Amino acid sequence: MPDSAELLEEMRQKLEFFERANRAAQARAAGYDAMGTELRTVEASAQSPDRSVTVVAGLSGSIKEIRFTEDAKRLSTTQLSQAVMSTLQQAVAAAARQQAEIVQGHVGTDIPIAERVMKTQQEIFGAQSAEPPARPRVDDDADSGSIFRRDDRW
Repeated sequence: MPDSAELLEEMRQKLEFFERANRAAQARAAGYDAMGTELRTVEASAQSPDRSVTVVAGLSGSIKEIRFTEDAKRLSTTQLSQAVMSTLQQAVAAAARQQAEIVQGHVGTDIPIAERVMKTQQEIFGAQSAEPPARPRVDDDADSGSIFRRDDRW
C-alpha cells in the first residue's frame, strides 16, 4: 500500500495533467474563435468571360451579390442563365477554397482539408461539360404516381 507521500505525489501529477489539458482546451477554443472570426470574412467574386455577370459568394456557398452589366441585356435567356450558373459556381468554389485554407491554417496539416477541397472541386467541375444539361421533358399524360418528380436535377 502506498504511503501518504506517494499518494500526494500521484494526486499532484493528476492535477498537473488536468491543468495542462484544461490549458490546451482553452487554447484550442481561442483558436476556434479566431477561426470563426476569419471565416466570417470569406468572400470571393467571379466574373463571366464577357464580364456581363459578377457573383460574390461568402461562407458556406452563400451568395452575397449578383451584378449584371448593360451587356447582360443583349444575352438570350439561355446565355444569361449559363453565364450566371457558371460564374456562380466559380465564385462558390473560390469561397470554398478560401474557407478550406483558413480551416487548414487552424487545424494544422494532419488532415489535408484544403487538398481535399481542391480534389473534390476538380472531380466535380472538371467532369462537367460547358453546356448545362437539358431540362427534362415533363409528360403530363404519364401516370407515374406522384406529381412530384424524384430526380429534378436539370
